[in-house]
Amino acid sequence: MERSEIIRKLADLAPHSHAVLFYTDIRAKREVVLPFLQKGLQNKGVAVYASSHEPLDEVRDAMRRWGINVDEHEADRSLVICDHQSFTTPDGRLNDLKIDQFLKDLVERGGPVKVAADLTLLVKRGMVDEVVRREQVLKRRLELPLTMVCAYEETVTDTRNGEFLIEMLRAHSYAVFPGIAMPLI
Repeated sequence: MERSEIIRKLADLAPHSHAVLFYTDIRAKREVVLPFLQKGLQNKGVAVYASSHEPLDEVRDAMRRWGINVDEHEADRSLVICDHQSFTTPDGRLNDLKIDQFLKDLVERGGPVKVAADLTLLVKRGMVDEVVRREQVLKRRLELPLTMVCAYEETVTDTRNGEFLIEMLRAHSYAVFPGIAMPLI
């Protein structure tokens, strides 16, 4: 499958879709995720880019190079760029209440809501059970009318002898690997 087709399929995912993306490097991830977010902004919606391991200024610069008016969208709160610490407890654990309230608030703003979240660093830090549990809570079909892409470096797919990969495929309705995108039954 050509990269442009994968990008189009991801950008066109319907609300309630919960996709997982395994990427080779940050550049490859951004090539897929930024058009996904940009489409939501173009349709007067809300876009969120949450990352556990990227400097946020670099994310903003990459978005600007992509053609996203970061300053305008952040000012009107249609674009949120944040790190994982926005959704954790003081001891660094994922905070379900913060995450759930944040997502509900996004939906209440109206328009399409597109979320790209990367928790690779948390997996690498050994928080596999917590990440898997959170993905399972979201379910294959999201309860809220938003579209979410959960991105992970392909290096974490073999975590726990491949168990992490299997759990991610079970928790998502759509999967994207380098060169292939497919719905999961």
